[in-house]
Amino acid sequence: MQGVEGGADASLERRTVLLIRANPANPREDNRMNLYLRLIVSIIRGFFKPTMSLSDTLQRELRVLPNDIDINGHLNNGRCMTILDLFMLELCLRTRVLVPAIRKGWKPMLGGNVVSYRRQLSMFEKYRAHFRILCLDEKWTYFQYALYNSDGEIVVAGYSKGAWVGRKGLVPNEVIQQKLDVEVPDRPMPQAIRSWLDAESDILNGDWQFD
Repeated sequence: MQGVEGGADASLERRTVLLIRANPANPREDNRMNLYLRLIVSIIRGFFKPTMSLSDTLQRELRVLPNDIDINGHLNNGRCMTILDLFMLELCLRTRVLVPAIRKGWKPMLGGNVVSYRRQLSMFEKYRAHFRILCLDEKWTYFQYALYNSDGEIVVAGYSKGAWVGRKGLVPNEVIQQKLDVEVPDRPMPQAIRSWLDAESDILNGDWQFD
């Protein structure tokens, strides 16, 4: 038994050393730099890549970087959400919606997210991301996204909702379409989103008094 335990400890030690080498002495500072670089890339792509329609799907080919992984050696869930935020930024720029909206005093806001993590992505593994506007209601716009590995298998899939916020609160989608002269796709809302909104309502109306 001692030999087995020693082997396991040695394996864990080697893995820990690899993770330390993959991350810098000051990971927080390097992570910020990594995100700033990705933000700059997204802004550059947003201004210089071809214009997109609001009904188009944004597709990107990416690779898991060393600063994207967690202690388990695969793409961190939180980093995955950050990358999706950058997709939303690029989509808003390439559809030429973001700048006119900001000029009118409207700011984009993410209001919720529901996601399923199906498979892992290891360091340096390539993956493909799809992101699009799916449907909308009076004030919220719903996005659909998925990440695929090199075998075409779904790694991450989910929905998020966003809105534009003005001085008086959320700006109705009807006002946005009129003022910006855009037509937002309004595909049928899937049952998955309806169930998510019902669950969200139950959460907000639940008992949040902790004993």
